[in-house]
Amino acid sequence: MASAKLGVGVIGCGTVGGGVVKLLVAEQAQLRRKTGVTVELRKAVDTDAAKRSATGLPPALLAEDANAVLADPEIGVVVEVIGGVNPARSLVEGALAAGKHVVTANKELVAKHGPELLALARKHGVTLHFEASSCGGIPVIHALGQSLAANRFETLLGIVNGTTNFILTKMHREGAEFAEVLAEAQRLGYAEADPTADVDGHDAAYKLAILAAMAFDSHFDYRDIHTEGIRNISARDIAIAKDYGYVVKLLAIGAAHADGRVELRVHPVLVPEEHPLAAVSDAFNAVFARGNYVGDVMLYGRGAGQLPTASAIVGDIIDLAMHQAQGGTSPRMNFGTQAKAVVPMGEVRTQYYLRLDVKDRPGVLAAIARIFGDCGVSISAVKQAAATTESVELVIFTHEVGEAAFQKAVAGIGKLDVVVGVRAIIRAHV
Repeated sequence: MASAKLGVGVIGCGTVGGGVVKLLVAEQAQLRRKTGVTVELRKAVDTDAAKRSATGLPPALLAEDANAVLADPEIGVVVEVIGGVNPARSLVEGALAAGKHVVTANKELVAKHGPELLALARKHGVTLHFEASSCGGIPVIHALGQSLAANRFETLLGIVNGTTNFILTKMHREGAEFAEVLAEAQRLGYAEADPTADVDGHDAAYKLAILAAMAFDSHFDYRDIHTEGIRNISARDIAIAKDYGYVVKLLAIGAAHADGRVELRVHPVLVPEEHPLAAVSDAFNAVFARGNYVGDVMLYGRGAGQLPTASAIVGDIIDLAMHQAQGGTSPRMNFGTQAKAVVPMGEVRTQYYLRLDVKDRPGVLAAIARIFGDCGVSISAVKQAAATTESVELVIFTHEVGEAAFQKAVAGIGKLDVVVGVRAIIRAHV
């Protein structure tokens, strides 16, 4: 008996699209064995002739216009890997409206327009899959949405941007400054010529919006996520953190509150060396979650790159092929059914690291401690460097305290005439 067929069209033949083409061609026999379906690459589209040619596909399978994919009745799955919102959004909408499943790696599109695209998919009885949108080759969407779906998640911590993790790892190992390592990352291809989305935390915020929807069963507007990047992290702060047993990481953080609200934030964090995330180095990604039944679990791997990302995309295609054989669409879209509020950043409670330059004179620490006390901030540790000039470095660690109270205290401390400058504030993982 001949196997069923599932035609695939790929829109975008760049790095990731080229990887998808490679896997679909090289692994067709294995996909047929595993799914009972012949997964057939019918068309690959790109406006760039060089990218089309680089796929190695015969001309009959290549096109410049995406309509060649949308109009083909034999194509049941459209893979969108061009990135950005436009024209990706209109192409995805067109594919779903035409009754075609869509697989995308587009984090920005899913973070900004996921709910309406999922609604459109349901309306037309098809599936929108996006495993590769959050952590490249790591199957975290499947894990949160299916394998661990019985759990109510308490916390979600993610290293979800390989560029920033590469930079922070190099700074930690070599004592180098941010600008120096960023330039190296750009030379090696880990960072874009314009690194803003990565180093300022926007990429991680998009991914957290998606992961939080899966973990906490609610749509969240990415604009409600408190977002800070790593531009202000210095070699000095990393060295001090190391002395105290911490590693600096850019974390995407989600935490469920008892009142139903969810804490969502992206910023640098002092992670204790004994925590599993502290060992996630270079361009690798990891997501650490705590569920009420499973307890602590961590998924780790390559969060970007041609073949890891293509692997996740083809995994979504396999899921669709297997459900086609069973006569239905995939259930993995059923999330975000509740409406949960995001906790204002001022209410977040954590520990803090503060580095100041102060004048070397009596009573400085007493004046600072007085302001902390007035604001309800408890100090856990203080270290003062030996004076080498008229000013001296003062490092303070706090106990857990609310963000609003801490920021009020820092504002007051910054106004003291004995304080030369507030040099760094980094939150600590608790």
